[in-house]
Amino acid sequence: MERSSKGHMDETLNLRSFYLRLIKRIWILPLAAVLGALIAALIYFVATVAFGPGREYSAESKLYINFAYDEKKGSKVDYYNAFTWNTLVSTDDILEFTIANLEKDGITVFDVEMGETTDGLSISRDELVKSINADIPSDVRVMVLTARNSNKELADAIINASSKAIENYGAINEAFDSIKILSCDKAKLIVYSDRSKVAAGFGAIALLILTVLALLLKEALNDAIYVPEDIEKRYGISALGVTFNGKVEENNSLFKNELRAALEESTNGEMKIALISTDSVDSDKESGLDAEEIKKNGGDKLQLLPMSVPGKVLDNYRKIGVCDGVIVCVPYGINNGTMTEHVLGQLKKHNCPVIGMVLTRADYKFMVRYYGIK
Repeated sequence: MERSSKGHMDETLNLRSFYLRLIKRIWILPLAAVLGALIAALIYFVATVAFGPGREYSAESKLYINFAYDEKKGSKVDYYNAFTWNTLVSTDDILEFTIANLEKDGITVFDVEMGETTDGLSISRDELVKSINADIPSDVRVMVLTARNSNKELADAIINASSKAIENYGAINEAFDSIKILSCDKAKLIVYSDRSKVAAGFGAIALLILTVLALLLKEALNDAIYVPEDIEKRYGISALGVTFNGKVEENNSLFKNELRAALEESTNGEMKIALISTDSVDSDKESGLDAEEIKKNGGDKLQLLPMSVPGKVLDNYRKIGVCDGVIVCVPYGINNGTMTEHVLGQLKKHNCPVIGMVLTRADYKFMVRYYGIK
């Protein structure tokens, strides 16, 4: 009996069936989260430790600035901000004194064009400028000077030399009464905050979401049949019943009786019926196994003729012609929905009457959970 058919590309997702099957694979989700966390933590480690920046030291000093006051011109306090000081430390007024102080400590400052000396500590002029940073955090009279370098001894020398150079600048520039060094700390290793836990958390969530999306995509592309009702929705043909794969519980009377009653109603007693399993493409082996199960579960009075799909053996159309009808078997959970549609289309094209369809080799435990059977 044919009904309106949506086709497997047009049907809505059977959520109950999907979630029951997902429960069996629920272990994939925590595994994906753990795997994502490990991958993200490894990437973070490689990026920050293995191939990250080298060890760097930072030395800091604080200087107090006394601005001079001119009754006619006032104070230049507004002119000297953080940007101004960062510009000034690279000018000759301060940088030359910084270089002179470094050379007093036995450190050579060279131009890149001239090449690096191999005797003792040395630093290029450009690197020296880049390593010094002047900042005015809040009070314009307090400057925080920072020197950064991969060499701890060199960082200490740079902060001392540049602090003295700025102190000297305060003595020779009429805009200041004086600039005094308040403190000069030793260089310390720069320690970056450990964000491996954040990276691991991000990786876990990201891979978990991707896994869920992958499962949904896989289900969207899945054209397998899991319950008889989906046969009727998809193909518009009566589902006669279900047979199971392997040994099932003794209380299988519900499904067995349903199949027997449907077969008796559809076949009107003894009939010669062709039986085609849609995954019997290379041989009629699967069709033969399904025929045996149908006979055990109510089809013992029928003359079942198992065969491969008609197109594989041309003579099958003749065999179907001498039968009273065809029962099409759909294997549980196998992705061959398009093949099933193709077989049904071929049978219709050759005017072969389809008596009904049977879901075969089903998972009994899944059926019990799906229908809520105690």
